[in-house]
Amino acid sequence: MIFLQLYLSFFKIGLLGFGGGLAIIQLIYDSVRVFIDMDPQQFANIVAIAQVTPGPVAVNMATYVGYEAAGYFGSFVATIGVATPAFILITIAARMVERYKKSSLIKGALQGIRPATVGMIAMAVITLGEPTVITQEPLGAKWLAAANLASESGHLALLSGTPLANLDLFAVLIALATVWLIGKKDKSPFPVLIAMGCIGAILGV
Repeated sequence: MIFLQLYLSFFKIGLLGFGGGLAIIQLIYDSVRVFIDMDPQQFANIVAIAQVTPGPVAVNMATYVGYEAAGYFGSFVATIGVATPAFILITIAARMVERYKKSSLIKGALQGIRPATVGMIAMAVITLGEPTVITQEPLGAKWLAAANLASESGHLALLSGTPLANLDLFAVLIALATVWLIGKKDKSPFPVLIAMGCIGAILGV
């Protein structure tokens, strides 16, 4: 039954999604392909939409995939599925944290989970990075063409015939600018995402 499958699939994401957010992108991608036929490019677009809407990525993805797979009730079931493990585990943890907060085993476990979370985030970069910067439809193709800098495919002519022939230069610049604004200038992510979306819209015309 589709509703049970949705619930169990997103329950697994909620249960195993240590690190949350972008750290579990690969887990989400592997799980949602059971319900929706999508390529990495489409998945990256969905993640981008989930990032600019309120709420955690996993919850937003559950809502979207559930709707696409089985309508409004599917959306509800998937969202409840991804939230259930957190509700249960946080309730248990809240009762036990004071009792075991000085335990060397707990401290060691957390020290092991932290680097593993970094690795999971790195996997998210790999999963989303390639379809974002290596694409058949680059941003600003018409702008490059107008400046006589584009090849027939719309990519930067300078890179034609190289392993980076399909590199989306503007996507790379947007990514670097976002890192600089948020990481170095401490700008709020939301206005940065909106600004970059507007730049993308202009380049895509």
